[in-house]
This record gives sequence, C-alpha cells and structure tokens, in this order.
Amino acid sequence: MKKGRRYNRQEIEIISKSAIGKSLNDTLNSELITIKDKEANKGGLGQLIEKYLFGMDNNSDSEPDFMPAGIELKVTPYKQIKGGKLSAKERLVLNIIDFETEYKNEFKSSHFWYKNSKIELLWYLWEPNKDKKDYVITHEKLFELAKSEDLNQIEKDWNTIINKIRQGKAHEISEADTMYLGACPKGANSKSLRTQPFSSIKAMQRAFCFKTSYMTQLVRKYIGDYSDVESILKNTKESFDEFINKVIDKYKNKTQKELMEELKIETKAKNVFSMIISRMFNVKSKLKETEEFQKANIIPKTIRVEENGKIKESMSFPSFSFEKILNTDFENSDLREELETTKYMFFIFKKENNEYVFKGIKLWNMPESIINSKVKDMYTKTQKVIAEGNIVNHIDKYGKRITNFPGMHDNGVCHVRPHGRNAKDTNLLPVKDKLTNATEYTKQCFWLNNSYIKEIISEFIK
Repeated sequence: MKKGRRYNRQEIEIISKSAIGKSLNDTLNSELITIKDKEANKGGLGQLIEKYLFGMDNNSDSEPDFMPAGIELKVTPYKQIKGGKLSAKERLVLNIIDFETEYKNEFKSSHFWYKNSKIELLWYLWEPNKDKKDYVITHEKLFELAKSEDLNQIEKDWNTIINKIRQGKAHEISEADTMYLGACPKGANSKSLRTQPFSSIKAMQRAFCFKTSYMTQLVRKYIGDYSDVESILKNTKESFDEFINKVIDKYKNKTQKELMEELKIETKAKNVFSMIISRMFNVKSKLKETEEFQKANIIPKTIRVEENGKIKESMSFPSFSFEKILNTDFENSDLREELETTKYMFFIFKKENNEYVFKGIKLWNMPESIINSKVKDMYTKTQKVIAEGNIVNHIDKYGKRITNFPGMHDNGVCHVRPHGRNAKDTNLLPVKDKLTNATEYTKQCFWLNNSYIKEIISEFIK
C-alpha cells in the first residue's frame, strides 16, 4: 500500500527513480489502475503523479508534501528548442505569498524555507499535441537549497520581495525585481487581489517561483549539455553585484577608442559596442548567453547618448503575429510576460568631444504600474485596430501608409511601428484592412520610446 505523505527520503528517491523512462499511463498499466477521463481532466500531471505514483491526495497544505521528510514534490516540464537545446517550458511555481504573515519572518524561519528548502524535482519532456498521461518522466533530482551554489542570491531575492511588503508596496512587486527567485502572479486574472499589511491598496495575489530562466539553467545543467555555457564569475568568490561593479569601475569614463585598444578589438562592425561589453567581462560568447545573465534573465542593451543629450534609437521587441495579438489578452501576452520577468542592463555610452565615453550601467525593470497602465493601454488599442480591420488611416502624398497603431506621442512610454526588413516583409492579417483591402501587412513590433529610455538613464545625462 502506498504511504502517501509518510514516505522517507530514501523511499522518495527510489520511487522517483523507478518512474524514469515511464509515462503515467505506463505506471498505471503496470499496476492495473485506470483513470476516468473526468478525473484525468481535473488537474495537471503533477497532481496525477502525486496521487497515482505516491498515493497522495491532492492538497494545498502549508506543509511540504512529504512529512516528516520535509520534502516538497514538483513535477515540471522542459522542451526542446531550436538547435536541439533544452529549455524549461515554464517557471516553477512554489507557495502562495501570505502578505499578512511572511514579512514577520527571516529567510530561514520563513514559510518559503519551510515549504521549499528540499524539493524532489521530476522532469518530463513536453511535446505539443500530446496527452499529459503520455508525457515521459526523464530525470529526477533532489534540489536542496542549503547545498545550492545559488543560495545567497535566492536569499537576497526573498529579502527584496519581503522588503517591498514591509514598505507597503506589495502592489508594486514585479517578477523582474529579482534574479532567480521571483514573485509571479497567482490567480485567475489581474482582479485576484489580496490585502497587504502596510497599505490600504490591494495587491495582486502572488506566489514565490523559480523563474523560467533559472529553471532553464537547471534543465541544461542536470539534463542537457552545459559544457559551452560560459560563466562570468569563474575563479572568484564575489557576488554577482560585487563583480559587475568592479568591472564597471575599471572601465568607466574611458572612450570607445581607449576601450578598443585595451581590450584588443580591431573592427568597424556595427556591433562593436556589444563586442566591447563582452570583452569587459572576458567572455567569448555574448554577455546575455553567460550563465549568470541567463539564470537571472538579464538582457544587456547598449544605449548611445548624443552630445545634445538625445538618444536616437528606441528599443524594439520581436515582431508580432497580428492574429496572436488579436486572440491573446494582455494578461497572457508575450509582451507582458517579457516585461514582467526581464531585467535590462543598460550600458551607457555618451558622446563627448565627438567620442563615445562609457559612463556606466543601469539595471532596470519596468515598474508594475507602467505595465498595467500605459503598456496595457497600447496593447488593447493595437488589438482594437486589428479586430476592426482599421490598420491604415490614410496614404500620404509620398505613397506611405499611415497606420492607426499607437504612435510615439500617444503615451510617452511605448508605441507600435514596423520591424520588417522592408514593406514586403509581411504577416497575415486576421481581418482585411478596410481602406486598402490588404490581407497582409508589413511586420510590426512594440517599441519603448527613446524619450522614455532617456528618463530611465537620466542620471547619466547631465
């Protein structure tokens, strides 16, 4: 008979290893158990494995799944992407954050630590159009926070989240505030709100989670090939922040020419600033592809400020599918996901006496209040334009099509404009354009205004 939550550590490991190479259907067939369709549709694969592999009833208890072993069970998917690389399919959601109580604790006396300090991970390979009972468990790992090389950063992340609660800013928490441990939305929608102790403003319900970017690095480390992933923290015991600041201080206020000479770069390529940044950190690959930047989902961006203080370029996101935008609400959109989970490290080069000078960095993520107001408004307006087939407003005297998409002056933060190689680089329209009868249109993408970026890095422009 299955023990359910009373398995000890050794038994949990034995059962987990016995599941490797098998789907839930394989396990059920070997034990002459069947699941009714109605029951199978009630929960995710994790809940079915809890019940049929370990004999646990589904629960939302505050204790770890296995007591007294103190081990939480998590079943989590990964997928294969371009080039055969592996990637986590999603973040690993942990426990709901109780705003009213968790702030009273220290890290190792917290409910988060009690619930998640030991996690038995069961990984399965996700494939499209496959029944969840046919997904195969491929790997298992007992993940112990106390033994993790990432413990210090995870503790720092926990404190960042808790300090926002203590400051009465639970409503301003964003998953991008932190590096590895995030606070992700957890509720049916943005109206799933909770009270917080130090403010009358209700905050979106959130749960602790290991970010998708962090889970991807665990997948590659324990399942895939990790041999080609560079680390910027090799041969040092410094923290990420300490090391970054040391490097920046070394090169700050040097001209582009001085940096290229010191870092032995000889090129006239357009990506010279990207090359300079990588060489600063002594990495051969792109900085964004290093272990630490991938784990924390930090995207480096070079910002060039002209002598008059202006920034020429706005910041683009990938081109979007008109049909996908039309059929995806903002809460579930790729744009919200990116802004909610990504940090940007801006490397600022300011032109002085006709030479670009490296001024330093700004680590930034978009405030939740901006995401839920101006960005959301731009997104919903874009949906409306597509849905109504109202893409083209008019054609000017030069033959250029002027659209109804939100422009740079609409909200001061973000806008929509072309991202295609040329006008013939198009995507299909789900609704034919009324004015031109076009059934496809030049690829578009979302942009952050250059004026908004200037505000973000204002301390460097004086």
